[in-house]
Amino acid sequence: MAQERNGSQFEFIGPNSSDSKPDAQKVYELLLRMLDRWNAHDLEGYLEVYWKSPELLVIVDSEQFNGWQQLHDSYSNGYPDCNAMGFIQPKRIQVKLLKPDLGLALTWWSVSFPSSQQKVVGHTTCNLQKFDDGWKIVASHTSMAVAAK
Repeated sequence: MAQERNGSQFEFIGPNSSDSKPDAQKVYELLLRMLDRWNAHDLEGYLEVYWKSPELLVIVDSEQFNGWQQLHDSYSNGYPDCNAMGFIQPKRIQVKLLKPDLGLALTWWSVSFPSSQQKVVGHTTCNLQKFDDGWKIVASHTSMAVAAK
């Protein structure tokens, strides 16, 4: 199922079972809430989407973060002024349920930084797991590059 939102494309891919659609929708909404928290410069809200565990694995380009606390500390130190976070615009989000409690999400996005007129483009692949308190990112990999002016 594909949807359009502000010129961006969002897709849900999964078995043709109606049981999978609500969870795919929940993952999609979780990712949108995450992006919304980034644009609100709410770093704590943004990080709520990640599994709060020492087993969390996040890779951003060639930098690896082991555990939620290390990711949190890196973002907190990297963005001491939350206004420096810029504004993210999703281009495409794809969600695929692999099992009832395991999902894969692909997100293509761009971030603009008004103060420097710089734009970064990238994509993120997330593995998500369903816990008692909802879906959480348990592993992710992001690749990005500065966009040509």
